[in-house]
Amino acid sequence: MTTTTMSQNNYFEFSRVEKSSLIVTLIIISINALLGYRDIALGVATGGLLFTANVVAIRFIVNLLIGQKQTKAFSIFAIVLKMILLVALAVGLFIFTKINIYGFFIGVTGVVIVLIGESLRGNK
Repeated sequence: MTTTTMSQNNYFEFSRVEKSSLIVTLIIISINALLGYRDIALGVATGGLLFTANVVAIRFIVNLLIGQKQTKAFSIFAIVLKMILLVALAVGLFIFTKINIYGFFIGVTGVVIVLIGESLRGNK
């Protein structure tokens, strides 16, 4: 049995999870745009892209921390800083723009469903 591991040198290469998340997000955006719900489509795009960027950032930070021998304090700091930036970006979007909150959470939920599906699917 062979297992494949992700190369630590390719930090910016999209994995199957990110590609599937973007495809599902684009499908949901297209359906909402065709039905005439442009504000929900914009919210789905924002939620899906932001959460996919979060998954990419988590993978990037984990690969960076695994590749280098960092202290636990620095590792926790890097992950907490990423979380703070993500929350600040999401709050800023809701305060300064008119993003549809229902569409946003539909986009986030689509990415979460892809994450669950890909983890159940395994490494095939």
